[in-house]
Order: sequence, then structure tokens, then C-alpha cells
Amino acid sequence: MRSVRSMRWLVGTGLVLSALAGGALVAMHAPPAAAESSAARSLAARVQRLEDEEAIRNLLVEYGHDLDTQNLVGYSNLFAKDGTWTGGIGSAQGPAGILAMLQKALAKAPPYDPNKVRSFHLMTNFYIHVDGNRATASSKWTFFARTPDNKLMPRLAGHYDDVFVREDGQWKFLSRVAPHDIPNPTPGEK
Repeated sequence: MRSVRSMRWLVGTGLVLSALAGGALVAMHAPPAAAESSAARSLAARVQRLEDEEAIRNLLVEYGHDLDTQNLVGYSNLFAKDGTWTGGIGSAQGPAGILAMLQKALAKAPPYDPNKVRSFHLMTNFYIHVDGNRATASSKWTFFARTPDNKLMPRLAGHYDDVFVREDGQWKFLSRVAPHDIPNPTPGEK
């Protein structure tokens, strides 16, 4: 007959072996820590890309709003320190240069009155590609204005080719090119 001591040894050894075997089974079915870490990094990268795309989309909308409400300082501050703007009214670099260009181009425009909107930009078809701290986008724009008989009419249409940079934690325009695709008709032309 076995002694109590040897029985305890056998039971203890059995429990230890069972625990080890159970742990091994759990370890075999659990994903490795590296896989969990990789999945977490992948998810974080996808979420960051979506947040970046949304921030850029908001920047594009804010651009149009600031332009249409003649918030020229706010508009110019949407550009990076070395940001450039090129379009029908000229070219400029940096927020101060862009602000000066807009002030000159809009010097004769009547002040913005939200109760008497005379014109606005409609921006559509945003296609955004984020690559780390840089991004590109293309989009369409149409400029609508009132006619002398108070009807709304599209006057200009074009597209934007944009490059963005994350500067001080915020997305800014690094370059914006705004060519006209459909210019104003010359008076007297059909």
C-alpha cells in the first residue's frame, strides 16, 4: 500500500501536469502576442486614416465657407506656412501672401451679407488619399451667382488638385491648384 505521502505526491504531480497541459492547450488556441499587437496596430492605422480623411474633408468644406463669407484671414490660415494657391486670380505663397492676394482680388467686392447672398461655391466629388503626414485630393467646384433679375446661375466651374500636410497636428493645404474647366462666357457669345 502506498503511503499518504506518496499519494499526495502523485495527486500534486497530477495537478501540476494537468495545469501545464491545460495552459499549453490555451496557449495553442490563443493568438500570439505579436499577432494581437499587429492587429491592434492595423486597426489603429485604419482608424487614423479615416480620421485624417474626415479632417481633410472638413478642411475642404471650411475653405468654401470662408471664401463665400469673405473670412479671408480664416481662409488664408487654412494653408501651411509654405502653402501655395494657384488659380484664376493669380498665385501666392504662405498665409500672408494668400491673404494679400485675396484682399487685392476682392477689394471691390461688396461686404458679405448673410441676408443677401449674391454668390457661393458648390464643392463636390472629393477624392482623398492619405499617406502618413501627407495627403492628396481632387474635387470639383462650381461658382453660382445671381443674375440681374435675381436668378441663380452657374458662372464658373473647375476642379481642385490639392496636396496637404499635417502641420502642428492639423491638416493644411500645402498646394491648391484651381483651374477653370468652364469659364464665364464672354458677353455676346452663345
